[in-house]
Amino acid sequence: MTTARRILALALIMLAGSGCAVAPPPVNPWSEIRFGVEADVPPFEYRNEQGELLGLDIELGNALCAELNARCVWVDQPYATNLAALQAGRFDAIMPMTATPPRRETVDFTHPLYALESRLVAPTGSSLLPTPGSLRGKRVGVLTGTSRAAFALARWAPQGVQVRQFNLNAELIKALKAGELDATLQDTVEITQALLNTPQGKAFAFAGPVINDELLGSGPAIAVRKTDPQLTAALNTALQRLKDSGKYAAITQPYLAPAPAESAAARMIYTPAQGGFPYSEVVQVGHTLYLAGVLGLDEKGKLVRGGIRAETAQALENLRGTLKTKGLAMDRVAKCTVILADVKDFAAMNEVYASYFPAGRLPARTTFAAGKLLLNARIEIECIASL
Repeated sequence: MTTARRILALALIMLAGSGCAVAPPPVNPWSEIRFGVEADVPPFEYRNEQGELLGLDIELGNALCAELNARCVWVDQPYATNLAALQAGRFDAIMPMTATPPRRETVDFTHPLYALESRLVAPTGSSLLPTPGSLRGKRVGVLTGTSRAAFALARWAPQGVQVRQFNLNAELIKALKAGELDATLQDTVEITQALLNTPQGKAFAFAGPVINDELLGSGPAIAVRKTDPQLTAALNTALQRLKDSGKYAAITQPYLAPAPAESAAARMIYTPAQGGFPYSEVVQVGHTLYLAGVLGLDEKGKLVRGGIRAETAQALENLRGTLKTKGLAMDRVAKCTVILADVKDFAAMNEVYASYFPAGRLPARTTFAAGKLLLNARIEIECIASL
């Protein structure tokens, strides 16, 4: 026996004698991961003529499984029944599903897989806009079980919009072409491939701006049972590894690269300030939101009492409310500028400010004192957020 082997053997004997055991190598608890998927949504998930599963979500799911040394098993079934099937144990996760507040009450979600936009599509030259007033009395098609269906039923149907649900996108598009629908609410990538990029699609176009609402969520993710937090964490870790290695970009960019018309210049969408003031409350440039400065004003436009702490809290509540109208939360804030009337309020402001953002997700910040603010306010906050 060599000297090195004697030393190793002696070390093992000493460990055994002291009651310590040599830790075994980590074991992957998932030999396979079963994903529920509806293979009828190109370019995300679909079957070719040979019956093979293809698409962005299929490639991304297989890459996640490879990172976890697991085998992907794809269970193809109608999307509208996926939540019930997940809870019944038919599969381990739904790939993909948009995370919305109502759905989060039932299942957990991974981090978003990628960003998608929801827009109205109508006949070319239509004057329709994605607002209840413009769509009142109109027939709008949506896919059953999607976040867009939930949005349309909650926001538009009660105000006189005729929301019609379809199980398959092919059926919805057929109805739109036949004039049985006035418009459809879709994600931009799917409807572009399914309709707008086809010869018959020239008769249709996007109508109005991108729609942002909490019911539409912040992008597709993977839904997992609340009883499987380890799987959710593992998928998040694998997703981050794909991003760090560059594999994520290689998979997603060919599918999600913007069309030439969209990439020529970032769209700018303006949300006017209330009261007729000459500025916008929010300006959206591409996927970035620029939010105007807010004071600690109550619903009546009066400065709240209580000094710097109360004003800071109210200003951040106002900011949170503006983000909510765009379907976002405080974790999407990337940068803030804090303007104080008196620099002596810095410490007190800091304590309140920090409590409004998730740990580890504090935005970049600039703080300075201005000497005097409008309405004798003690603080004004403006921020930049990302969609």
